[in-house]
Amino acid sequence: MDALGWKPLAKIGGGRFSDIYRVLKSDSENNSANNEEQQLFALKLVDPDDEKPPHNIRNEIKILSDLKNAKEGQDAVIPNVINLISVSSNNIEYGLLFPLLDMTLNHVIKSHIKSRTIFNSDGTMKMRKVNTIPIDSAFKIVVGLMKGLDWIHKNGVIHRDINPNNILFGRENPEMPVIIDFGISYQEPYNNGLEKPNKKFTDIATGIYKAPELLLSKRDYSNKVDMWAVGILITVILSKDGKPIFEQDSMYSDLVLLSNILATFGSPPSDWSDCKGLTSFDSLNRTFFTKSPKPLEEIVPRLFEEPETLSSSKLQKTITGLTKYETSERLSAHDALAILLC
Repeated sequence: MDALGWKPLAKIGGGRFSDIYRVLKSDSENNSANNEEQQLFALKLVDPDDEKPPHNIRNEIKILSDLKNAKEGQDAVIPNVINLISVSSNNIEYGLLFPLLDMTLNHVIKSHIKSRTIFNSDGTMKMRKVNTIPIDSAFKIVVGLMKGLDWIHKNGVIHRDINPNNILFGRENPEMPVIIDFGISYQEPYNNGLEKPNKKFTDIATGIYKAPELLLSKRDYSNKVDMWAVGILITVILSKDGKPIFEQDSMYSDLVLLSNILATFGSPPSDWSDCKGLTSFDSLNRTFFTKSPKPLEEIVPRLFEEPETLSSSKLQKTITGLTKYETSERLSAHDALAILLC
């Protein structure tokens, strides 16, 4: 790593094909502690020979560079999308340098989970986990996510992996989300020659954040897969105990996830235009009984149990609009902002 010009301090994250380190400029070792603190960054290291599609570090660099150039060309301030500072390489790996951000969305949610003592009628008691994140704080986070996604989508990029680990915050501003990790993103129209528009990879997204059309092997999907993901993300932010609305096994099984989606949001329309004609959708219609959707009050009870505010009312409309099966009816980031900021 020193060959790339950086001194590693600690590994702070990563995935199957990458490692992320907190790093310091190598020539800053003899600087004062204050100067060193100013020189801290996050460095993502990837060996392209280890990657498997849709992961592609060269494509990620192209997408991040184009988004950065778009910001500079339009003199736009987009704090909700990570900014690529520089790229280094040697004979083995690429190093992508980013601003250092301290917390993931998971960390933010967990910081608001408190234990409460519940007394039972028989005199016994038990502990219960309670999510105390204020509705107004959740609202600000959602607005920031929509601003970031609106920018990404307007510049022809589908993120394809919106989940809590890919949303970061600075410790000084835990209500300002920053979208990171474009390692499996798609840049329209042909993803720089890697995928055709009607033959995109469907092995994308993480666990419960996969859109239902992906589970049915739709390959000509749009950026609305990101919007479904953020809809599910909001239900986690606003959960009563910090836990997802779907069963734990949904994280690991597409079939269990599909079953949970149907049980929560009801069956898709039989003439669902996005998936009509797909073998998997036809099988779904023959195999599963028609299910009615749960009321939103049951899915996100915190928005109804606490005194209603303008923020909670707008969040109700937003979640409903983001979890539509028909993607033509599913909210875009732009449309969601129109609801949230009206």
